Amino acid sequence: MKKKAILLVLFALLGVSVWAQNGKPLTEAESQKVVAELTEAAASMQTLQCRFVQEKTSSMLAEPSIAKGTMHYVAPNRMRWEYTEPYVFALVVNGERIVKVTDGKAEALDAKSGRMYQGMVGIIMGSASGKKLFDTSVFDVVLYDEGTCWRAEMTPKRRDMKRIFSQLVFRFDKKAKGISRVEFKEAGGDVTSIRFEDIKLNEAIGEKVFAE
Repeated sequence: MKKKAILLVLFALLGVSVWAQNGKPLTEAESQKVVAELTEAAASMQTLQCRFVQEKTSSMLAEPSIAKGTMHYVAPNRMRWEYTEPYVFALVVNGERIVKVTDGKAEALDAKSGRMYQGMVGIIMGSASGKKLFDTSVFDVVLYDEGTCWRAEMTPKRRDMKRIFSQLVFRFDKKAKGISRVEFKEAGGDVTSIRFEDIKLNEAIGEKVFAE
């Protein structure tokens, strides 16, 4: 009897552990409701500025590589994504025009390089603003409830995306109804995780931020 009680406790603890790690899959109706809430919140956002911490793990690295920086976004298609530690580098986006800024020197990307960066920029802006993330023509999406946040596991459908990513994982804060973390799982096994901090919504952003 005592052994049976111990087993029941272990199974209960195991259940809690699995819940904490994986979350509860949402039903189709629940998923539609969450997507509607996040889409509505994203539609009302005109500007976003925050700090971010990026961590990359790779079989080629002895330890995770960590970088920090800031992001400024103005709807619908302006963004400055800037690394400040341990190096300084920025991407400045104005519509379809993308400029790299390295050591204070600006360089407009050519058509080929621009297309390569455009996909990356689209994901960054999408992850920050929450807009167009649930496009089922691009991703298979499964949503989970993790208590304080929703987790969206997104598997690429397009061939060009599959060559780069095996899966994208987004976490949305329930209270703020905005992105808090994103993970890019690359096809080769590397994982890049970006955590957004000190998020400010709909505050004025000066034009100097987007100066090239």
